[in-house]
Amino acid sequence: MHTRFFGRIYVLLFIVFFAVACNEADKARVEELQQELAELEQKEIPGVPGTEVVIPEDETFFFTFDKAGYGVDAGGSVSIGYSLPVAATVDVGVKEGWGVSVTSSDGVSGTIVLTAPDPASPAQFVATATAADGRAAAAAIPLMIRDPYTDATRTTFMTMGYRGPKNHQATLETFQKLADAGLKMITVETDEGEFMHQLDLAVQVGMKCVPVVWDAAERYDRDPENYKGLDELIGRLKDHPATYAYHIYDEPSTTLIPSLKFRKEKIESLDPNHPVYINLLCEASPQGMGVVNYKDYAETYIWECDLKFLSFDMYPCRPEGDPDYPDGIVPYWWKCNEIVSNLTKEYGIPWWAFAASCWINKEQHLFAKPTVENLRLQVYNNLAYGAQVIQYFVILQYGGTDYAPLMVDGTWNEEAYGTLKTFNTELHRRGWVFDGCEMEKVRHTNLIPYWCEHLTPADLPPQIGSLTTDGDATVGFITNRGNRYITICNKSLKSKMTVSAIFDDMVYTIARDGLFIEHQPGAASLTIDEGDMLVIKYL
Repeated sequence: MHTRFFGRIYVLLFIVFFAVACNEADKARVEELQQELAELEQKEIPGVPGTEVVIPEDETFFFTFDKAGYGVDAGGSVSIGYSLPVAATVDVGVKEGWGVSVTSSDGVSGTIVLTAPDPASPAQFVATATAADGRAAAAAIPLMIRDPYTDATRTTFMTMGYRGPKNHQATLETFQKLADAGLKMITVETDEGEFMHQLDLAVQVGMKCVPVVWDAAERYDRDPENYKGLDELIGRLKDHPATYAYHIYDEPSTTLIPSLKFRKEKIESLDPNHPVYINLLCEASPQGMGVVNYKDYAETYIWECDLKFLSFDMYPCRPEGDPDYPDGIVPYWWKCNEIVSNLTKEYGIPWWAFAASCWINKEQHLFAKPTVENLRLQVYNNLAYGAQVIQYFVILQYGGTDYAPLMVDGTWNEEAYGTLKTFNTELHRRGWVFDGCEMEKVRHTNLIPYWCEHLTPADLPPQIGSLTTDGDATVGFITNRGNRYITICNKSLKSKMTVSAIFDDMVYTIARDGLFIEHQPGAASLTIDEGDMLVIKYL
């Protein structure tokens, strides 16, 4: 305002001096300009001390918030400071489940208090202001849900031990130790055809069970007219509170589809409330699958057997020094994940993934010895692809297994058990992010595995201006209760990774201890440990 005023004075002075140098005919014009200058100097100029400040009607009328973004936890409140150019009344629309209040002493500045429900999904609030002269302004309040749950409503992630203790090995102490290791469910087997002892123990420690009913189902398949043992077994199991599903086969070829479909339909007729579990092969030879294409193999089972969830097992980590896999990772693992996650998304069914919690044939380099780092790599990549159950193979040692949490003689391998417990403790602290989530898409940075897609700027949401990594990463985009997350998994077991990002709005990262770290708009450099995962919450 001052600049415009003095600028006009300088222009008029220039004209006056120019006119004096002109002939007598211009003297009258000079007198007019001098009169205009005198009148201009006597006017009150907005912004000059001692004068009344008047905001022109065409000046922008808008909200200013104290911060670029505000976070609120479920069941908690957040105070949002605002200011306006002139006094106005402010209103914020109420949303179901939310508490909303506005306070102001002068109308120019004030506080908006929002209280979130529990659990909380994202909600957009709009503040509206009306000034005395009738002008109006509206602005979206820059709010995001930080933590959508309190301890009372927080969910946990489903983790399952594959191959648990048999009937004669099962004690309450054993089941309690499995629960303490972070397992929520376990497959149970028996040589006697009776599972009730294991199921009763599971209930006492808050676990679920998946009885392995292969033998009874197979005998029914061979002689359906005379064999009644399957009817009796399912009749005993179906109403037990620990029963979660029935396991009827592991790694079948497509040639077994008619038989397995027959067994599955029989069990479902006896108990329609618990799903039947068939664990599929990973990408294997055409002879093993019965078809040439892995997508066809998995999709055929989904379609023909009407699977309620899809499970396949593959263990990508190899020992250091394996000449076939110098990076320690089987590269076609990501292709299998890509195929399976896309199929489960298309058919609307969950995916149950696997991770190796044992060491198989260490002399033959079949599996790497389980570590917290390689469990991270296996599980977090599966979660990026939308897995809804993580299965640990195996819990109880069996032939060919050199190292497992529970040995066949009933003793505990405390090193293997401790590794599993340490990782699961970490997993459950962020498990609510993934429990019930939907996978939107998965991208990769730097070296792109076969069948996979490269992360591009177009993949990023508006809140993130750019995102790059200095190593190979799996980048998953997931949504849960309307909250949106990006997961970035370091594929290396040998080196840390740096993520360079520019945040255009406030975001949170969720550390592996479950703590939230706020990032206001700007550049950020973040480090991911070997095999670990960074979680960014952006909505």
